[in-house]
Amino acid sequence: MESIGNDVVHGAFDYEELERLGMRPDTIVDFSVNSNPYGPSPLVRQALAQVPIECYPDRISLELRRAILARDLRSTQFSLDSIICGNGTAELINVIARVLVRSGDKVALLEPTFGEYRAASLLAGATVVAYRAPAEEQFALDIAVVCAWLEHERPTLFWLCNPNNPTGQWLDRQALLSLYAACRRNGTALVIDEAYWHFLVLQESFSAIELVGAMEGSPVIVLRSLTKDYALAGLRLGYAAATPEIIARIRTFLPAWNVSAFAQAAGVAALSDHRYLNVTLSNLALERQAFFQALVARGLRCIPSRTHFCLIAVDDASRVRRALLQKHFLVRDCTSFGLPHYIRVSTQLRSRWEPFVEALREIIA
Repeated sequence: MESIGNDVVHGAFDYEELERLGMRPDTIVDFSVNSNPYGPSPLVRQALAQVPIECYPDRISLELRRAILARDLRSTQFSLDSIICGNGTAELINVIARVLVRSGDKVALLEPTFGEYRAASLLAGATVVAYRAPAEEQFALDIAVVCAWLEHERPTLFWLCNPNNPTGQWLDRQALLSLYAACRRNGTALVIDEAYWHFLVLQESFSAIELVGAMEGSPVIVLRSLTKDYALAGLRLGYAAATPEIIARIRTFLPAWNVSAFAQAAGVAALSDHRYLNVTLSNLALERQAFFQALVARGLRCIPSRTHFCLIAVDDASRVRRALLQKHFLVRDCTSFGLPHYIRVSTQLRSRWEPFVEALREIIA
């Protein structure tokens, strides 16, 4: 029987590990997380300084949801009742599983992918079935085969990360519409996590947001993270977009004041600084190109990715991670994704990635 404890492995610092090794976090360059390496807008720190910490936060994040509508969803016809905010998308993933899944239901996902989908589904009492993208095909999916698999499994809920973590694969409009049609035929709820949508290179106009409210009888929910593109990981912030009926059901499962006053203020400030986000993402796209080219030029086998992070094939991911950490570089060991021969690295600034590339080449050589 599969364990139902939430022991999902994530990137970022393991402070207990660093303490055991006698290392300080401020001496480590972190390539294991997929956040914007330029950090948050200066407006965020200004907003945080003005938060009245003696007051409870807004229970329903009203100003933040208005900012999301005005900035992130400005081309849509959504109402405030179609959006709900969470303490990171991880909180919303767990609540969505509880809302949509009953004990004994079948839940489907495409692996390798973010581990919280499986963990949340198991905690809700579901049986998880997974279609695994083939490594020998660089994790590209045959959508017709996946649709046939969905037709056969007929799950209650289908989780989809797009672009996908950890592979960086992007399913375009045609592919997503095919999966959407298969879910509609089966009466399957479809949850699309677009945490890395803003990081796409080249950027796309299409988003699963277009599908919200279009599937009668079976809901479509889109998740977006504000912690990665806006560099707010320490504050934990994300949102879900769905029909008002689904959002109302999600709200009943969330605790009061689930989004702190600091997270709300930071989100509003970050969303207001359009120029900062656009400039940093444009710069990141250029930095990504140079970083990936440098990796390939040194003989490293990188899996093609549409995002600023990618998988690199190695002999032993755990060994390579340990060796790099000794050199004060942290990467994501992808063993927990079922990929013991891959690490995941995210683009950093040139002054950080140049010495990292040389260190990685030496370790692998």
